[in-house]
Amino acid sequence: TMKRSYIFATAFVVLFIAVLVVVVVCFTSKNGWKDHSKQSEEPFWKTGVVYQVYPRSFRDADGDGTGDLKGIAEKADYLAELGVRIVWLSPVYESPMKDFGYDISNYTAIDPTFGTMEDFDNLLDELHSRGLKLVMDFVPNHSSDQHEWFKKSEAGDEKYKDYYVWADGIDTPDGRAPPNNWVSQFRGSAWEWSEARQQYYYHEFLKEQPDLNYRNEDVRKDMEAVLRFWLEKGVDGFRLDALKFLFETDDLSLNEPVDPDSGTTDPDDPAYLEHIYTTNLPETFQVLRDWRILVDEYDDKVLMAEVYGDVEDVMKYYGNETYPLAHFPFNFFLLDNLQNRSLLTGYAIKDTVSLWLDNIPEGEWANWVLGNHDNERVASRLGEDLVDALNMLLLLLPGTPVTYYGEEIGMENTFISWEDTVDPEGCRWGPEHYQEHSRDPERTPMQWNDGHMAGFTNGSETWLPVNPNYKEINVALQEEAAQSTLKVYKQLLELRAEATFHEGALSFPTYDQHTFSFIRSLEGYPSYLVVMNTAEEDREVDLHYGANFPLPEEATVVLRSSTDEGAETSPESVVQLAALPLLAGEGLVLEL
Repeated sequence: TMKRSYIFATAFVVLFIAVLVVVVVCFTSKNGWKDHSKQSEEPFWKTGVVYQVYPRSFRDADGDGTGDLKGIAEKADYLAELGVRIVWLSPVYESPMKDFGYDISNYTAIDPTFGTMEDFDNLLDELHSRGLKLVMDFVPNHSSDQHEWFKKSEAGDEKYKDYYVWADGIDTPDGRAPPNNWVSQFRGSAWEWSEARQQYYYHEFLKEQPDLNYRNEDVRKDMEAVLRFWLEKGVDGFRLDALKFLFETDDLSLNEPVDPDSGTTDPDDPAYLEHIYTTNLPETFQVLRDWRILVDEYDDKVLMAEVYGDVEDVMKYYGNETYPLAHFPFNFFLLDNLQNRSLLTGYAIKDTVSLWLDNIPEGEWANWVLGNHDNERVASRLGEDLVDALNMLLLLLPGTPVTYYGEEIGMENTFISWEDTVDPEGCRWGPEHYQEHSRDPERTPMQWNDGHMAGFTNGSETWLPVNPNYKEINVALQEEAAQSTLKVYKQLLELRAEATFHEGALSFPTYDQHTFSFIRSLEGYPSYLVVMNTAEEDREVDLHYGANFPLPEEATVVLRSSTDEGAETSPESVVQLAALPLLAGEGLVLEL
């Protein structure tokens, strides 16, 4: 009997390895993840984790209640020890702050809110000296209406008169009206009347954010000069904001059609129209191509594109082998498709992960985003019990993960009263509806410790209120705790450095309503199984039930959610895959 069992076990292991090898070959050849060169020789944007810093909220060094560049520099050690590699800085350019820095009045100056150019240079040095990269937010679609270019354009200056999109109004029985029905992303007409020029100008966002006219060669040259200015300083790349809006059709008499599937009858709502004349125009890709050629003149730089849309539209921003565009467009599908706990099923996660990987052009590199400055925090959107499991998903899938500041400690949305609301998107909806639209709750100060103002500032007030839960959720507490979200995050980044996670194939053994699992495998290296329980109750999970291919009987625990203190799943324990105990929202990383 022992001999028969041994033969059966040996045959099973051989079969399991064979299945994994087949999976490796299939997935690797299709998606081009595996690169036989050493990981250290890979570009930094393939090996590193992107960490988004929202400068107003990271750390305030001068005590005025608003975060600044010196504050970020003070935390360079924290960023290095965290294990992230790429610091993406939301805008710090000179700005009237109508949209918190996304309305730029000088593309080559630092806003005094954040410090000086000397402070910026110092931050760059502090990050580079620790092996970290700095990626800047580049906002090409529009400037501030306080930019010199716009002032000169409005005044009819010959060089600048076509720097923006200007149009005459049309006469109607009710008086003068905009040239068409285009709607701003912030509601209402995208056209604003200029008394000075006696024309309308186009603004995809706020009226204080007029759209630049990329049909004008001088605009394109000036924006290329902006990119060069920062590249010459030594920045490591750019995140390209709102890229799909770069061009509008040149026939400004065309109205956009009503979207019959929008679910809204409000003509001021941007969802009301199909934006066929104002987004993803072919000319956008030519400008992006020019920027890629420019950036490629410098060594080891990255272009990351912010594009929301259908997967087919988003994938166009990769370009192709002979016509490369962005190194990657951000993958917002995990964020968009999993907006609340009820949508978070094993099926939905599998479908959303596959959506990107099945559509990515061959040889291109994936990426994953779970949170940012425009969306509710993960803990508030999906549940604090799931934070560690979702970080496992984010950090161990093939591709580059993007972490929003504070997600490494499980920060939550902060309730912001109408009186304290500052986000223009929230303010425009008024006191009845601001909470559905304001982005302030996910932008509150970083929670460093349980001291004064959560260690964010020595000042007496902050630009947005600190979350009252800072005494329970903060960096210092989690660094000292035996188990914490921060410690899980750091361990995941250590694990992620292994070849299996960088080069290995991906397969999905078991997924259902409340379970999601995936395997990362690479010939000659350990294979890892990641499993998560999306249910709101503890469960014993049988991973063999409904599995898509054979799994071994047992596996060894490498890492678990910080909520789990049970002996059964402590690291290095051997667990049975047919009876895997998982707490509500728990994730486990197992070695097979």
